[in-house]
Amino acid sequence: MTFERELTQIDQYVWRIVADNPSPMTGPGTNTYLVGRERVIIIDPGPNLAGHLANIVAALDTLRVTPEAIILTHPHPDHEGGIEALRQEIPVPLLKFGQGLDDHSQISLDCGALLVRHTPGHIHDHISLWWAEPGLLFAGDLVAGQGTILVIPPDGDMADYLDSLRAMQALAPARIFPGHGPASDTPDALLQTYIDHRLAREQQVLHWLAQGRSTAADIAAAIYADQPPQVLPIATLQVEAHLIKLRREGRLAGFEGIDS
Repeated sequence: MTFERELTQIDQYVWRIVADNPSPMTGPGTNTYLVGRERVIIIDPGPNLAGHLANIVAALDTLRVTPEAIILTHPHPDHEGGIEALRQEIPVPLLKFGQGLDDHSQISLDCGALLVRHTPGHIHDHISLWWAEPGLLFAGDLVAGQGTILVIPPDGDMADYLDSLRAMQALAPARIFPGHGPASDTPDALLQTYIDHRLAREQQVLHWLAQGRSTAADIAAAIYADQPPQVLPIATLQVEAHLIKLRREGRLAGFEGIDS
């Protein structure tokens, strides 16, 4: 899928700008969103790339809108790297979880209001933004338009991640705007796909434990046997996240060679 990196309107009061940082981890690149009518918030400035930051500033000029604040869904470099450089051009407040925002904080817009939802899992201080009236969910890295989301301990937590997916599914959004990849017009199915994927992976971990594999690295090597070797370090951390969840739930008792 080809993405327009400059300004694209994707809903009535929502515009997207895609950073030029495509990779297996970031898909087409990091999505920056402008939300509002005449006074807008900027969701996730993205990486510290001069071209992307220039596109954000140019978009504000093109739309003839005034920025009110920068909102960060979570502090990973592909989402927050450009904050300081952007704030030199646009001196507005930075809001993130624990800094002006908490679970159920409200962000007023000139066309409605966003509700902050704490959605840990990918990282402990991750938030999603819920615009109830049109049913729009700005999901950060809770989901992606393409591919899967990394959950890497200790900042990532698999049980929290599943809880966050289910909590956002319960909102019944009409559309999801992820941190990477295209918007989803079938949010319930997308969220269920992510839930099912993690639960299926959990069953694979349990299967290989029953076959006598006792370390995250050994289990990952079995599960990802058809993947290139360079995938294994990240895969091992993902398996470790599942083992932590299973251990906490008391589901590792009886497996030889592994601490339950």
